[in-house]
Parts: sequence; structure tokens; C-alpha cells
Amino acid sequence: MSSTVQACGIYARISSDDGTALGVGRQIEDCTKEAKRRGWPLSEVFTDNDVSATKAKRRPEYERLLAAIESGAVDALVVYDVDRLTRTPAELERFIDLADRHHVALASVGGEVDLATPQGRLTARIKGSVARHEVEQMSRRLKRKFQQNATEGKAHGVTPFGYRRERIIDDQGRDAGYREVIDPAQADAIRELYRMVIAGETLRSIAKYLNDAGFKTGRGNAFAGNVVGNMLRRPRYAGHRTHEKQIVSKGDWEPIVSQDTYDQALAILSTPGRRHSRGLEPKYLLSGIALCGRPGCGAALRPNIHKPRPDGKQRGPGYACPECMKLTRQMGPVDSVVNDFMVGYLTKFDLRSTAGESPTALGSALDARDAVLARMDTVADSFARGEVTARQMVRINEQLQAQLTTAERDIQRLQPTRILEGLTGPGAPAAWAATSIERKRTIIRSLMKITILPSGPGVRFSEDQVRIEPKEEIM
Repeated sequence: MSSTVQACGIYARISSDDGTALGVGRQIEDCTKEAKRRGWPLSEVFTDNDVSATKAKRRPEYERLLAAIESGAVDALVVYDVDRLTRTPAELERFIDLADRHHVALASVGGEVDLATPQGRLTARIKGSVARHEVEQMSRRLKRKFQQNATEGKAHGVTPFGYRRERIIDDQGRDAGYREVIDPAQADAIRELYRMVIAGETLRSIAKYLNDAGFKTGRGNAFAGNVVGNMLRRPRYAGHRTHEKQIVSKGDWEPIVSQDTYDQALAILSTPGRRHSRGLEPKYLLSGIALCGRPGCGAALRPNIHKPRPDGKQRGPGYACPECMKLTRQMGPVDSVVNDFMVGYLTKFDLRSTAGESPTALGSALDARDAVLARMDTVADSFARGEVTARQMVRINEQLQAQLTTAERDIQRLQPTRILEGLTGPGAPAAWAATSIERKRTIIRSLMKITILPSGPGVRFSEDQVRIEPKEEIM
């Protein structure tokens, strides 16, 4: 078949690929045969593999194809079918307009679609509308299926860190899907992450723990603080199945942490005003915490790092007042005084007696929360059995929801008592020495008011120049 076509392009696309690219490979093979049959000289192949034509996701090769048509580098196109090119009527109309302006011949395997004729355009539009209808029907069925799977507690989506996917084989030896089972090493790491959150560690230090242990994200990247925070907020670690960001059922997998542990961590992660870790890790124990003791000042001290002297020697870092500019202390001696004080304070610190009834109150709040949730489940079961009406269930749940809100508020309010976990009693010296500087800063900021007092000219440093006062609310 002779033709005036100078440069033919092939466009191949498949929405979902299993990683082998065989789908687009078959399309290219059949399209190449069609181009040869028509006598169209093949110029270039454009391939979008594993990319849907109905979503907003960018199709780089499709965009490159449009540019090639605009520039005249391609004056004919072969596709396996019109729905490989596009499955939205609006996009099809734009392509028809482009092909009309540049006189592009379009063919599909098994039948010609000539966009230069009214009949060809009608055929393309009918195919596009039918494809769009199929997409909408498939979407409706998939949404209903996803909803049912969620209600039944079946896992969905990417396997989260802490689990691995295991195939299920039925009695006849057939593939019956998969289930998520705990990955022991990753699950242990997840439990440690929750413990660190409850203990007051920052997300940055938690991410560092994962990276130092050699763990990677699902994409093989290092963990970042915000990634870890979002990961630990997932209800699935406590065994819950969510759908459209709402808990809808118990998951059919084993939880990694208890409901109490998850709630305690979530209360901390969701605290309004929680400081998110960005930038470099803090290097200095009291920067922004210790205060200038000069009368009328009281500004927070900042690090003062000295430049090397001409002889190559360098003074050690210090803390300096950025406001009055009249108070400076060497960092090492001040830090030593504060560390010694904190070790002695924590060694004698009794969290239960010092916090009064807080540990008891926390336990009561957790028990109250669990009791309310259990009553909610009982009401739902009674409604399913027809023992209560819908109106009765709504009234009961309104009362229970108020009780649940109160219990959860109490849990969140009582979490700060947990920042000292593992740091009090006889083991305080070793525990404090092993604690990250970020956690030390959090504890000092929460428990102490530290003021660096001025001294006269020529007066050597003494620990009396560091005034450490436990805050009244935790005494």
C-alpha cells in the first residue's frame, strides 16, 4: 500500500503492568506489522507502561507524542485501539483537533480510524465513549469490592513496614490470594519506635535509629522524620482496617502493638503545637533553654563558637546572651553541672509519688476508653440483631461518644508523665548518659528552669553560678 506518510509513530500504553512489560511489547509488535502493511515508514515508538489514561497522572510519552505531531516529526500514528490512546472524551476531542490541524493519519490494529473524515471521527468518539463507560463501570465495581474487603478486614495496598506478604494456597492447591504476616525484625523495630515516641524522643532521632539499624523504606530509601511520623499514625499497627481514612473493622492480621500503646503514641504525635524536627540535629545541651541571669535581661542563651586564633589554638564553645551581650560562660563546665544535677535528681525521682495521682489517672482513663469502645461494639451488635432501633442506637452512641471524648482527652493530657520512662531510680546515671541530646533537652526544658548568673571580673567559674530550679508543676 502506497502512502504519502513520511514518518509514522506508534503509541503503546497499558494501565497496569506486572513488571514484565509484555503487554506493551505485544501492542508494539502488532502495530509494527500494521504500519508495514500500510507502507508507512516507522519513525518512532512512544510507550507509557503501567500508566492509566483516565487519571490525572502524567503520561510523559503521550506528551512527547503530541509535541512530535505539533513539530511535524510524525504525520501518522498506529495504535492497538483508540482506548490505548485515551479513554476520556475531552482528551479525545483535543487529539482530534490536533490531528485535524496537522493532517495526521491514524490507524488502529484491526480497523482504520481516519480522523480526517466525519465517519472516522464518529467511530473514534463512539469507541472513546464506550471505553469511558467501561472505565466507570469498572470503577464502580472496584469501589464496591474495596468497601467489602475493608468491612471484612482484608489487607489492601502496599505492605507496610513490619509485615510481609504471604501467598495463601487452598485445599485444591490453587492460589487464594495473600495475607499479611509479621516480619519479626521489622516488628521489633516498630515496637521500639512506639516506645521511643512515648518516651519523648523526636521523630528525627527515631528515624536515625531506623537508618543506623540498616532498615530502608519500601522504595529502598532512608527514613525521614515525617515519614516515620505518618507511619506510626497508621491504625493498622494496632490491628485496625481503615477505608477512606476511617476505621471500619478489625484487620485480619496480627497487631504489632496494643491499643493502649498506639493511643499513647498517637496522643503525643497529635498534640497541637508539637515541634517537628527539621534541619540539623541539636549539638548543644542548653542552647535556647538556659536563661541570662543579669537583672532585667532573662534572654535565652545561644552557642558562642570562637574562631581559631592565629597561633592555631581555639577556645572551647560557650553560651552567650544575644540580648545584653554581657554574659558568656564556657559550655563544658555549665553542661557538666546540669548533667550532674539531672542524674542526681532522676536517681531520687519517684514518678508515681511526684506526679501524684497521674499514673492512676492515666490507667483509669485508658480503662474508661476501653470500656466505652466495648459498649459501642455491644450497641452495634444489638442493632444488627434488631434488639435496638436506629434512633435508640444514635442516642446511645451520642452519650458514649461524649464519654469517649472525655477519656481520650484525659489520656492525651496525662502523656507528659511518660517522658521520664526508663530514666529514674538507681539506673539513672547510665540511662542519662546513653540518652540522646534531643531527649535530654526535652526533659530539661519540661522539668527545669536554668539560669546562668553573672559574676564579677576575674571571678573563676563555680557551680553556684548555675541556678537550677525544678518547675513547680512537677514538684
